[in-house]
Amino acid sequence: MITASTSVADALAERPSLRDVLPAFHPAFAKLNHPILGRILPRLATVADAARMVGVDLDTLVAVMNLPDGRPVPTAQPAPRPPSAPAPVWFDPSDPGGRVTLLDARPLLAANEDPLARILAALRGLPPGGQLTVIAPFEPVPLVGLLARQGWSSWTRWDGADCRVTFSHGDVVVPDPVGLGGAGEPADAGGAEREEGGWRIDVSTLPPPEPMRRVLAAVDTGALPLRVIHAREPALLYPKLVERGLVWEVRPRAGGVEIHVRRP
Repeated sequence: MITASTSVADALAERPSLRDVLPAFHPAFAKLNHPILGRILPRLATVADAARMVGVDLDTLVAVMNLPDGRPVPTAQPAPRPPSAPAPVWFDPSDPGGRVTLLDARPLLAANEDPLARILAALRGLPPGGQLTVIAPFEPVPLVGLLARQGWSSWTRWDGADCRVTFSHGDVVVPDPVGLGGAGEPADAGGAEREEGGWRIDVSTLPPPEPMRRVLAAVDTGALPLRVIHAREPALLYPKLVERGLVWEVRPRAGGVEIHVRRP
């Protein structure tokens, strides 16, 4: 039985026919077959998240996802959007000093480009006290949850058909990504090596998908906290870390990035 708390990825694995059923229910679910979003969003979103993103009634969506194969699929009726919360105290619409950065994800999605790497890079490039506003054609609920785990506050509101989400550290303290190393040696740490305070792995010269395989092998065998040396922002790795209940921080370095992975 698929419920509101079922991940979309698990629902699709259990019932692959949902890739056809859900777009028939509401055309916005065609994103499940998007070359980029179809790989990332199902891992990050629950059924409740999906209902909110698309703007349909949650109970109706759950009922449709549990329909026996071959049954007629009803047409979705739009659900009212939840009212926007009042602007938080850290939101500064006047933008003194140009501290607010705007990133429009709509043309990236239209061009089948993954916006996550652009968003993360923009967040890393913010000045002290800076804010990032992301414009999307839907409410990016998984993105908000993903960044909340990294210490980012957010404020969501609608501007006609477009959703605007502003991110800021505000008064939230981002956890130190370097914690205490655990005892014992993993059986197969994917090539990770011990260093003071944890582990280190350099995947910057490896071709895909070897970097992801090595990093996941390291974290799955307990090589945490882990400092990953990578040639680029590995957007497809992050959902895998979320599935494992891990958090991370990305820091720029010459020729790439460092990703500090740890337990919450």
